[in-house]
Amino acid sequence: MEIRVRKYQIAIIIATLILLIIGLYMVRDSSLVWAKYLYGDQNYYFKRQLIYAIIGIFVFFLSIKIKIIFLKKYVSWFLLISLLLLVLVIIPGVGITKNGSTSWLGFSLISFQPSEFFKISLVLFFSYYLEKFYYQSQKIKTLFPLLIITLLGFVLIMLQPDFGTCMVLAMSIFVVLYTSRLDNKWFVIFILIGILSIVGLIMFESYRFKRITAFLNPFDDPLGSGFQIIQSLYALGPGGLVGNLSSIQKHYYLPEPQTDFIFAIFIEEFGLLGGIFLIFIYSVIFYSSIKIIKSSSNLFKSFFSLGLLSLFMIQTIINLGVVIGLFPVTGITLPLISYGGSSLIVVLFSLGLIVNNNYEKDFIS
Repeated sequence: MEIRVRKYQIAIIIATLILLIIGLYMVRDSSLVWAKYLYGDQNYYFKRQLIYAIIGIFVFFLSIKIKIIFLKKYVSWFLLISLLLLVLVIIPGVGITKNGSTSWLGFSLISFQPSEFFKISLVLFFSYYLEKFYYQSQKIKTLFPLLIITLLGFVLIMLQPDFGTCMVLAMSIFVVLYTSRLDNKWFVIFILIGILSIVGLIMFESYRFKRITAFLNPFDDPLGSGFQIIQSLYALGPGGLVGNLSSIQKHYYLPEPQTDFIFAIFIEEFGLLGGIFLIFIYSVIFYSSIKIIKSSSNLFKSFFSLGLLSLFMIQTIINLGVVIGLFPVTGITLPLISYGGSSLIVVLFSLGLIVNNNYEKDFIS
């Protein structure tokens, strides 16, 4: 058993490092033109991402070795601090606004997204709570504290606003809850509430409604709401089977190609085969993580790892779906590939915790 688990742990480590290297290359390659235009330095984004990657690698291997009992011991503090950071973000003059969303704290050169840390804290709290009340979790009233805290976090994130993060977090929490003893009828109710909430949020903000109409027919507004998805599709087509290394769309056609739509540039340069390879590497992480989770005899670690894996894979699937036109534009980045410091560090921290097996001797009851 231990040898097999070790094999899957090594697979995750190798796959993570491969994606990280590809991400660094793609951030530099896709941002050369934009970085030169905006900052006079074609390596502006790459240098920042490289610094975050170095920090992230340190955090990744640290999280592999950290005692999980430490996180469990201070779960309430982690949750409280992350909620306070979300509150600070929406205070006028404190939060940093980028691309119409006030989701950052810090300074112009050094900033981070508290919502990224809240995702980890909420999954951690869910895992702790579900382990403690697992045999009572068939009753919805047992889960009220979880639902209230989740709702509070969602409200704070939507005030930024960050619809994409809420979507990823809601679906991940749904996956974790589904492994509890709660009756299936409640999950049907949760799905209906989620659909109604999404429809309400879309109707409440005109830009979200425009994203839906652009998703249905981007050519209705080719220079407005449909512009990004059209340029993304234009990048996918010329890629062909093997691609070409001279991307056209990164030359001012696809806005900020190093972020949400970096996969489009990747396909343009490496083609269908490159895209299949990238999806395969993500699949290695998913498959190996599931094997590790199934081999765990600790309920807390299983819940926690499943929640972290759900965050990672749901974000990946949504991003890829947006780029190829299967989903509306959400502003969600591609884990380990897209530009973004706090996202990169948190993802590496999460994957390290999935690999981590330093818990069994600490949770014997």
